[in-house]
Amino acid sequence: VKGIDMDSISIELDTPLITQGCASRIVRTIVELLLYNRTQIPFPYTTFRAMVKKLESAEPTDATHSVAELRIQKQREKAQHVVQCVEMLFDTIEKILSNHPPIGELMIVFGKTIYTAKEAFIITLPAIDRNHIGENHQRSLEKVLRKLGLQLTLCDQLVSGQAVTSDTNIFVMVQSSCTLHPTLGVNLLDNFQLPKKCVKYEINFKMTNNGGDETVNGCCKRLEIYSE
Repeated sequence: VKGIDMDSISIELDTPLITQGCASRIVRTIVELLLYNRTQIPFPYTTFRAMVKKLESAEPTDATHSVAELRIQKQREKAQHVVQCVEMLFDTIEKILSNHPPIGELMIVFGKTIYTAKEAFIITLPAIDRNHIGENHQRSLEKVLRKLGLQLTLCDQLVSGQAVTSDTNIFVMVQSSCTLHPTLGVNLLDNFQLPKKCVKYEINFKMTNNGGDETVNGCCKRLEIYSE
């Protein structure tokens, strides 16, 4: 799907390595930002999700509704459906990145269908270091995600296109070296090509090299525990 007609977005990550959990959080951060940036939700996702949760606890029990109340109820149900679908998407992405062979590339697609896509963001993921445990790098992960969100928010390509996308669907596609398990709810596509009129962006990551002992697994060595 890569080509010369594609805008490139380069993101610097202040970390020498990426753990399994970090990879899924990076993808989640990008999806959350794009949902708001492309006006699919009215507020940043964490705020939007919290508001929807409050709406769920405040749902009226009266069966009689005015026209205005029915309209509000319909909007509430739509918002709840959006949050439910997004959380299912995040759960699927986490399972794929944690339990399957390396996924080198993902694509976030905006459009009514994947065959009528209007915009696509192709993400080339850094190699996952499976010798490191995500819990041991939680503090550095939060720093990486904050900087990632800031860089994307200020990115010229995202700023210039944020008013273009109207209410539509979002899809996430992955490129895998083997067939993913059907229980993950994914569909296999052979030789898929984006429409020619689809606007494409390529997101690449630059890693730091000054990792010190972390890069040789010094921080996540497993110790044998013995008991008498």
